[in-house]
Amino acid sequence: MGKRQGDDNKTFFNSDRFFNEGGKWFFTTREGQLRGPFDSRKDAEQELMLYLRALEERAKFGLNP
Repeated sequence: MGKRQGDDNKTFFNSDRFFNEGGKWFFTTREGQLRGPFDSRKDAEQELMLYLRALEERAKFGLNP
């Protein structure tokens, strides 16, 4: 899937990755893991970004997720 012009530096999330249950926020990974709870959706989004960066770093060294 291509990016729209001007979207090169933006981060997009699959909206159904995030959900709220009992007032706490969670996200699911492509690997099927559930991460959370977080106090806000913003906190969950930030944690997802950290998670994705960690996966990228592991991949640089040939490690599996």
